[in-house]
Amino acid sequence: MSSLHVGRDRHGTAIEDDCACVKADCGLVDGGKVHPGCDQHPYQLAKTLRQIHHADKCPELTDGAWAALLLETLDPVIAYMEATDEEDWQIDTVRSADGTTNCFFGHLFSMGGTDARGNALWDLFESSWASTYRLYPINDGTSSSYPQPTPKQRILAFLKDLNTGSVLTTPQQMEEDYNHWLAEENRSAGVHTI
Repeated sequence: MSSLHVGRDRHGTAIEDDCACVKADCGLVDGGKVHPGCDQHPYQLAKTLRQIHHADKCPELTDGAWAALLLETLDPVIAYMEATDEEDWQIDTVRSADGTTNCFFGHLFSMGGTDARGNALWDLFESSWASTYRLYPINDGTSSSYPQPTPKQRILAFLKDLNTGSVLTTPQQMEEDYNHWLAEENRSAGVHTI
């Protein structure tokens, strides 16, 4: 669950403006980052909070920032995919012509709720976790590493492995491949590294 953005006044941020707590883009205090010396926002003080919203529902949150909050771990993606029905999955294309079935990326896009957030989620997932080139073979059943009988089961197995670090993210894999290539180049050139 995301943290809360909280404010003491019904309107505006006068109290928050004079506070040492970390503020969100909306001007309210990030409830997960209350300053230890604050006498206004700690929940244990039980002072009335008149403005409250979840960080992932902040009106000032950009689509990219929303996607970044959601993809800090893969837990929300795994939960969303687990909640989809088996018959809503397909292979070979992202989304069926009638929009009733999707591959993983179609479901991920739908998770965004809007085109802008769906695009942000897809883009960030590919750049931070795993690219379409890694996911399509798993979704479509052509990856021997994930032999589960359905696209949903294969994708969930991969996402869980990715989330626990059992498999590398695409950026990690690229870094590992580059270091391997560099070591081979140096070996071929007779360069010795320590």
